[in-house]
Amino acid sequence: MTVRHFTAWLVNDPSALDQPCMDIAILEDELIAGDPEDDGSWGTDSSKPTAFYAVTKVDARDGDAQDGIDEAEDLMSAAGWRTVGNWDTVDNAYIVTVERDDN
Repeated sequence: MTVRHFTAWLVNDPSALDQPCMDIAILEDELIAGDPEDDGSWGTDSSKPTAFYAVTKVDARDGDAQDGIDEAEDLMSAAGWRTVGNWDTVDNAYIVTVERDDN
């Protein structure tokens, strides 16, 4: 069985966006270390197409991060995705592991 792993990226850095609002992208990951049960063993596979993308209504410069997360979760849920674990902060985004509800 092939294990698939996806990460949602809620970008909140205006310099990394094409519009003024935060956007959410779900990207498939590749196993870069030995344990597929460890989220830290995965890294973004840039050769794969984006699995999901949407723009929130939350301003990246002045908007509240929790509002962005809440809206991103609603948008992902409507498309059949759900978060697995907690959101983490990286340099220009918030990230979380996600799964398709139909998996």
